[in-house]
Amino acid sequence: MTSSPKIVEIGVLVYPGCLRSSAVVPLDVFRIANTLALYRPASQRVHFRGRWLSAREDNMVAIDGLTFQTEALATAKPDALMLPGIDHGTLHDLVPLLKQLKAESDAVQAFTPSGQLLVASCSSACLLAHAGLLDGRRATTSWWLAAYFRQQFPLVTLDAEELIVQDGQFVTSGGVTSSLDLALWLVGHFGGAELRQMTAKILLMDGNRASQAPYVASAMIQDAGHAIIERARRWLNKRLDQTWTIAELSTYCNTSSRTLLRRFQDATGMSPIQYSQQLRVERAKGLLESTRLSLAEITDQCGYADVATFSKTFKRWTQLTPREYRVRFGLRH
Repeated sequence: MTSSPKIVEIGVLVYPGCLRSSAVVPLDVFRIANTLALYRPASQRVHFRGRWLSAREDNMVAIDGLTFQTEALATAKPDALMLPGIDHGTLHDLVPLLKQLKAESDAVQAFTPSGQLLVASCSSACLLAHAGLLDGRRATTSWWLAAYFRQQFPLVTLDAEELIVQDGQFVTSGGVTSSLDLALWLVGHFGGAELRQMTAKILLMDGNRASQAPYVASAMIQDAGHAIIERARRWLNKRLDQTWTIAELSTYCNTSSRTLLRRFQDATGMSPIQYSQQLRVERAKGLLESTRLSLAEITDQCGYADVATFSKTFKRWTQLTPREYRVRFGLRH
């Protein structure tokens, strides 16, 4: 007698203003996992049922021309509830959007006592935090939202470099495409590591990536620190191809060099020189990846006098020389 597969119900909470890819992609991942699970011994088979849920009365949710046929979350009993990321351009957009999602905030609060997994992708971790569900817990979100998140939700322990963080029933992730990682995480959680790895291979994904650190570009981190630091960072961002001194930077910020260095270290964990180096390396990586410029030309555009010094700095931050970086990632020469 053939045993039936274990059924896992996954709900995706669709709402106005959510990222469409975060709502659609996980269901595709689960379909692939279901196909692969058929090749496993009957006792190890699992079948994922993904469906779109809504916290609102209307069972049709339209997002930028894409319409979702949803079921009511209030009557569903999923084994895990996924929250797609919130579609926003700037932090100024995110704040009012969170206020508009009261129905979703109330819904996740009502869902929490079930003890089932609440899985938030990217900026939707802010929705869980806004509902007060992450107070006293560990979480992550997209790395560029880290400063905002810490400021708005100080009771949450944010591990911004982690790709996925689980604390009890709450699972959070960083970055838009981390909805793929979350779906794979759920495949592994309910179906085992082998099924997760098989699914990752079909998707051409690294099933073991665990950190956002390789993707962080400090130039994009918003609202991280005192106004003086923001002034300094804007000044440095405009001078990546120029030489400068701490005295010049301090004068521009209307403060002493000693105060600037202390505040910059407190806000960023590095000195202005180190910060500028990191920005220049990020610019260099972009130029290496997207242009056919020579190393000499890239060196000049990144504010270094010679290729040797630039290469040494680049390797300090990436563990690779510029030439090795192009070879490692199959970039154009």
